[in-house]
Formats: sequence, C-alpha cells, structure tokens
Amino acid sequence: MTQAAPAGALDGHIRRALELPALTDAFDLTARAFADRPALRGPGRETHTWAEYRAAARRCAAGLARLGLRPGDTVALLLGNRPEFHIVDAAAMTLGVTTCSLYPTAADEELRHVVADSRASVLVFDEPGRERAGTLLRDCPGLRESAVVTEAHGLAGLLEAGEADPYAHRARPGDVLTVVYTSGTTGPPKGVELTHAAVRATGRAFLARVPLPAGCRLVSYLPMAHIAERCCSHYLPMALGADVTCCPEVDRLFSVLPDVRPQWLFSVPRVWEKLRSRLLAEIGRAPDGFRHGALRALDLGERLAAGGEDTAARAEYERLEPTHLAPVRAVLGLDHARFVHVGAAPVRGGTMAFLRALGLPAGEIWGMTELCAAACVTVPGHHRPGWIGPPLPGVELRTAPDGEILVRGPITMRGYRGRPRETAAVLDTEGWLHTGDLGEVDDDGSLRITGRKKELIVNAYGKNMAPARIEERIAQHESLIDQVCVIGDGRPYNVALITLTGTMATDRVRDAVTRGNRLLSPPERVRRFAVVDGPWTPGSGLVTPTLKLRRQHIRNHYREVIDLLYADGGLTPRED
Repeated sequence: MTQAAPAGALDGHIRRALELPALTDAFDLTARAFADRPALRGPGRETHTWAEYRAAARRCAAGLARLGLRPGDTVALLLGNRPEFHIVDAAAMTLGVTTCSLYPTAADEELRHVVADSRASVLVFDEPGRERAGTLLRDCPGLRESAVVTEAHGLAGLLEAGEADPYAHRARPGDVLTVVYTSGTTGPPKGVELTHAAVRATGRAFLARVPLPAGCRLVSYLPMAHIAERCCSHYLPMALGADVTCCPEVDRLFSVLPDVRPQWLFSVPRVWEKLRSRLLAEIGRAPDGFRHGALRALDLGERLAAGGEDTAARAEYERLEPTHLAPVRAVLGLDHARFVHVGAAPVRGGTMAFLRALGLPAGEIWGMTELCAAACVTVPGHHRPGWIGPPLPGVELRTAPDGEILVRGPITMRGYRGRPRETAAVLDTEGWLHTGDLGEVDDDGSLRITGRKKELIVNAYGKNMAPARIEERIAQHESLIDQVCVIGDGRPYNVALITLTGTMATDRVRDAVTRGNRLLSPPERVRRFAVVDGPWTPGSGLVTPTLKLRRQHIRNHYREVIDLLYADGGLTPRED
C-alpha cells in the first residue's frame, strides 16, 4: 500500500485536491495520499481505510456498469447513513453517473415523482428501505434494475464483477455530479443539478473561510438527500482525507460524539435546541456545587453572547468556565471541536447564545440547495448576534429593490433538471440567483435574514416543505373546510389554522387532518390544529384580492393561538 502523506504536507494536499478539475480526481489523489488512514467507520466501528474505500468504489463501479449504467445516466440511492452510501456514490461518480439520493421518510408519491423526474434507471437500497423500494420498482417503469445492500453481506452483490477501469471515464468540471431535490412553493419538488465545478468551488471557498485540518474527524448523521450533509461528510472529505463516522439516526448523535470527538460539526438548529434541554436536565441532577456553578456560567455566557458587555460578568464567566463548562464539553464529545456551525433552517438567537456560552466556537451558515448549501459563513471568532457572513470568497451578494437576496458565483447550480422555465425564473441572464429570501447586507458584507419572499416552510430540522401542498392534502376530502394555513417555519413540527364554511363537528376536522397526514411524509404532517373564526376575506387583510394567504399577517393575527398549539393547547389528529 502507498504510505500516507507526512503531516507537514497535508495542507498542500488539500490545495492540490481542490485545484483538480473534477471531484473524481480529488478522490483518487486523496485515496492514494491517505491510503492507510481511516476513511469510513460504520456503527459497529468497522473501518475502511482510504485505500479500501477506493478499491471498493472501483469494484462497485464495475457492478453498477453491469446493471447497465453509463456516463450521463442517473442512479437513485435509498440508503441510510452507512459506509456503503459513500462507496456507491463514489462508484457512480467514477463511472460518470449522476446520483440522486432519496429521503427514506418521504411520502410514496414524492418518491415516485423524484425517481421519474430525475430519470433514474437503477435503484440501490438497503434493508430498511426494502418495502419502499418494492413499491418504486413496481410503480416506476423507468427503473429497469436494482441492487440491495444487505445487513449480512453489505455490497457483495455489486462487488463481484471485479474493478472498473478508473480511466475509462474522465469527468469534466461541467458534468452533473448529483441531482438534489428541493421543495418549491407550489407544485412538485424540483431537481437541482450540481456540477463537479460547483461542488469543488464550494469546498474551496468554504475551507478558505473555515480551515479544517486534513484527516479531521467528522460525523455523518443527517440524511444524504440533504445537500448540507452531502457536502459536509461526503464531498469535503474527498479533499480533506477526513475520518468519517456514520451515525444511522439523528437521535443517536450525542451517543456517538464522545467516541468520535469530531473537530467540526454542522447541525440544524433543532438538534442544538434538544441538546440544550437535555443538558439543563442533566446539570439539574448534578451535585449542588457543580450545578450552581454550571448554571451560573451558562447564564452569564448567554448574556455575554447575546451582545451584553459587562466586565465583572466576563471575569466571573472566565473563572467558572474551565471548571464547570469544559468538563461538560468533554462529556458531550465536543472538547476537540475547532468549529461548530448551525444552518439549513432559521436559527433562534437563544440557540447561538447557548452554544457560545457553552464555550463552543459556533457560527452560522446560510445557503440553499441551488447554492451547494453555503453562500455566507461566519468568520471564525467573529460571530455577531443576528448576522451571518460575509459571503464566501468568490461569491457576490446583493439585495434587489424589494429586499430579495441575490447571489452570483461559481457555487451556483446548473439549473433545475428538465425545467428550463423554472430555471430562468430564478437564475437571470447575468448569473444572479434570486433566492426568495429577504435580507439586509451590512457594510462589511455580513447578511441578516429578515424574511422569506417565497412560500416555503423550513422547519427546525432543516426540512424544506411547500405549505400549499400540505394544505391541499388536509382540505381535499372535506368540503366543509374553507381554508388551511400551515405553520412550521423554524419549529419542530407543523400546526394548522383551519376555517370552515359552516358548522362542523371537531371529529370531522380531526378526521380530515388524519386522512391528509397519511398522504404526507412524517416531517410534513400536521401534529396539531385549531379551528378559527372565518372566513378570511380580502377585507380582513389575511388574504389577497385573489384569496392567496397572507401568511405573515395570519401568523401575527393568530399569534396567541399558535403559541397555544405549540404549548400543547391544540387538538391532535389521530395517527392511525
């Protein structure tokens, strides 16, 4: 085997990897340079070195070719967070085949649409996805072949054809590396085509802002259909030579962290909100002396992180932090973290204040699927409450007259797959991507998000959902329902406000919501609802003259009702 590069050459390696024309070249370079170092770890702590990772990807590529995949084709991946995902994805990349990862929790209707719209001809799935895969293979005529990753034999079925010739296909920068589906405000999800060049440019710009060390330890735990996770724990490691541990479920993250001690962790806000609640409960059970000191340190730290400056408070915090918060970071497995980033959903100020109070080097990321997940990233050590950014090197940022954020740069998508009209609507002739988010740009280029122009819910876990689609499912089978407004932006689950055309028993409303929920994926489902006085008319200011919902007006008008729904004061639909 080729020996790993000496430590002094690592930073130079990252630069060389990111200067290569395609990610396949970076993968090959890194696999040779880091041959004997760990690349992938599974939940049972089985480890693949970079040399083993590369060899398995080549063998898997031969297996995919035997299934009929050729350069330019698309393979759909219905796989959880496991080493086999990385191997199959890298194998497809080696062949010049575009990957499309599917959300395991998506509704059947959405999965069928994504498979058909992406033009996938082969499906690779694992045991937990076997039933869903059977439905797709039955209902999607474009799927001509499939392969299963079993618990007993892993990728054995795809590894029997020998190794593919690594030089049979040479990827070009403009080739489509992956198609990632993102929800629109109306209609079905659209496939964002991301090229080798865009993903490479994002990695280069991000690492210029956040200098992660080569060979760093990372955790993969969010769904790989999420562009942020795909970039963080799959594409970036191909330049970093990172050691990636696969965590099969988000809820197991904090049991995995102490074993890994990652040097960088990206997360959606909801994960940190749950950590805060759990941590405060744990501290509450600690001995009196430690409990009082830790709670006092957190309180002081949150006040200071929120923008307060008190010399006495800072001195007291700095005295308490080493003895009361440093041990907490160690127990969590975050004591080696050089950077912690939050993004993919609206971040509450209290969440960032908590992370910084805990002593973590926390910052924010703002981006979208169409921008390879990251356009503005906090400069390490310079977080300002409420602000993100400035934009990454090579990325331009400005606002339109109506406040919409526009972005231009090499990180931009090629377009929506098979949808030139929708592409032209967001990507103008000068290369500016119209994001649909509203914001302000400070003198130093930092960004503040002030709202959302497009109708899109991004919940606390970073899941993008079209509210119009959810509302249609709830109302479609009950004629007495007049209007439905779904709320869930930045929240852990969705709730709904419902108006009626006449008198109607609560059980009928609950039944309608239950039926609608059966047509939705778990994150989209409405957990609680309230029947409110109506109807909503243009005169009330809650709808437009064409009866489109004025969502912000509705949220403001029913603020107390919404707060009660999230305080367990609403009605819960049956889940049967």
